[in-house]
Amino acid sequence: MRALRSKLTALAVALTLIAYGQQSIEFSQYTLNLKASNPATVGANDMINVLGTFRSQYAGFENAPITYYVSADIGFNIKKTKHGAGLAFYDNIVGLYRYQDVNLMYAYRIPIKDGHLACGILVDFSTTSIDKEKSNIGDIKSEYHDSGDPALNGALNDFKMDLGAGVSFINPKWYAGISLLNILQPKYQITEKMSFKRKMNLKFLGGYNFSFNNPLYKLKTYAMINTDFVTCTGQIGANLEYKERYWGGLAYRINGAVVFMAGVRVLNGLVIGYSFDLPTSKLIKSAGCHEVILSYSFNIDLSKKNKYKSIRYL
Repeated sequence: MRALRSKLTALAVALTLIAYGQQSIEFSQYTLNLKASNPATVGANDMINVLGTFRSQYAGFENAPITYYVSADIGFNIKKTKHGAGLAFYDNIVGLYRYQDVNLMYAYRIPIKDGHLACGILVDFSTTSIDKEKSNIGDIKSEYHDSGDPALNGALNDFKMDLGAGVSFINPKWYAGISLLNILQPKYQITEKMSFKRKMNLKFLGGYNFSFNNPLYKLKTYAMINTDFVTCTGQIGANLEYKERYWGGLAYRINGAVVFMAGVRVLNGLVIGYSFDLPTSKLIKSAGCHEVILSYSFNIDLSKKNKYKSIRYL
């Protein structure tokens, strides 16, 4: 009976996420990976960037959501013009459902004083599927369960294409951006009787860096708002940075969680970050959400010493 309850709980979590349109994944440490929210920020530090993120939501619940994200991007010049290009892969597992996306991103950047204005586009190729094996809850028999549930018959792997676009401005002191994702709002047929439609998402990003009399410390503040034009989510927070190498911070995810985070630059260009989301809803009964990010930035000019310039810490 315990196994049945755990699986039903996981299924309820999955159905809740689908019902409320969690179409664009929201990472707690999104400031370390702005391109996941806005394609205009791709290649913003004029270096080659490789990044990986693992996120486990509501740990302790069987079949709770798990997300893997891997990306690579580069900033480059063509004559006197600046550009950025990138590739990203998502693997998002939510209960019985699996969403896999490949994103191709491009940005055109215009230098303005000590920063740059950028316009970016994103082409998304995605596959949605259902794992029938996870729906098998053994030999449990009751009037409420049918091991041959017809709702799961004809499970499909549905493939769609989608688009996104964004605009951003970044300089050493502050940044701001707006992006529109899931523009085509594709409809996915998961089984013969089940389908869902991705909702268009509008995101606003912004941040400001405060300096102190002691140059060893900096305060990085940031905020994000995301809406599908029906509901609204967001996050606001701040990180205190020491010697441009160590940082820790707090954030609040609107109607979701309190986020604790910390990170370190181990070597020139290598960044490790961790965050823990403490749910503020009934999901606090879980072990919270855990997110680990690892990134490395470098250039290919061997004649000069590589200098790390994060999108967030320009």
